[in-house]
Formats: sequence, C-alpha cells, structure tokens
Amino acid sequence: MYNLPITLLRNSDGSYTVVSNIFNIVTEGATLEEAMQNGREALNCHIEGLLPGDDEYEILQSLATSINTSVLV
Repeated sequence: MYNLPITLLRNSDGSYTVVSNIFNIVTEGATLEEAMQNGREALNCHIEGLLPGDDEYEILQSLATSINTSVLV
C-alpha cells in the first residue's frame, strides 16, 4: 500500500475528478466516494503494470518510504 498524492476537483455538475500528482492518470465519479474508488482502481492498475527499471517504478519505490500525502478538496 502506498500513500500517493492526488488532487480532487469538484465539477460544476457536482461530480468529482481525481488527478494523480505523480502518474498521468485522471478519472471521475458521480460522488466523492465513487471518484475516490475509481482513483484507487486506476492507480492500482497503473502500479501493477510498472516494471523495475521504469522511471515511474523508481519514483514509486522512493515514495514507499515517504509519508507525504496531500489532498486538495
């Protein structure tokens, strides 16, 4: 499990957009809970596809020892 920084944006229609601050991932949900779940699923899928030696893999490994998490609501 990783603590990854994300940005949450509330849209004009009341839905939410989740943007990863590290990986190139954007997802949405009709509710905050749905958006967070969609964000978790998207990040998990992305992480599962990383291979040792990839730049993003190395970033992820450096974050494994970090406790820095930020969320903008």
